[in-house]
Amino acid sequence: MGITVEFHEDGCAIITMRNGQNRWNPTSLKQFKEALDEVERKDSVKILVTTGVGKFYSNGIDLDYLKAHESEREQFSNDLVELFWRLMYFPLPTVAAINGHCFAGGAFFALCHDYRVMRSDRGWISLNEVLIHLRITGPFRDVLQHKMNAEALRESTIFAKRITGPEAVRLKMVDATAAESDLISKSKSVGFEALGSNVIQRVDLHNMKKDLFPRSDVHRKSNL
Repeated sequence: MGITVEFHEDGCAIITMRNGQNRWNPTSLKQFKEALDEVERKDSVKILVTTGVGKFYSNGIDLDYLKAHESEREQFSNDLVELFWRLMYFPLPTVAAINGHCFAGGAFFALCHDYRVMRSDRGWISLNEVLIHLRITGPFRDVLQHKMNAEALRESTIFAKRITGPEAVRLKMVDATAAESDLISKSKSVGFEALGSNVIQRVDLHNMKKDLFPRSDVHRKSNL
């Protein structure tokens, strides 16, 4: 099923992840990178929305792949970091339309967007690495420090609580909630409201994000 890209006449591009739990492995990384390439090639695109289908937005890293390919762990980790930070610095407003559960690496991915809209009636977001014996270091830690406040870090990450949509709004992990039927329209609205009447060149938006969200360890390797 893979990952699909739709281009709407209003200037919104929607990337939809259709890989079940939407776990990250080399195949899904490649598919998403190609989807971002496709979006960037379209000069008419003004905002980007990402979403999934069914029960999951993303259930994080494909741990079965990691266990079976131990020798590829370092390369995979570096590739994952590069994708996430490409999204952090993406030259368009980005909105994660969180259609379902969003755990661990999936939550990191959502946080790399400028905005997040979560279903009001279903789904949890949690950075539950502590439950699967993983540490959060380097550029992964940088994402959290840029995107979450102390209370959100404590609840969702240190104690790995499963946060509902309304609670995630209170913790400022997401910007809004919406019913499933309104999730995409609400996400598009958030993206277009970010631009307002401003005309911001892509290169300037990219540079502003890069200046304000520095990677402290850009020259270091990152290992999961």
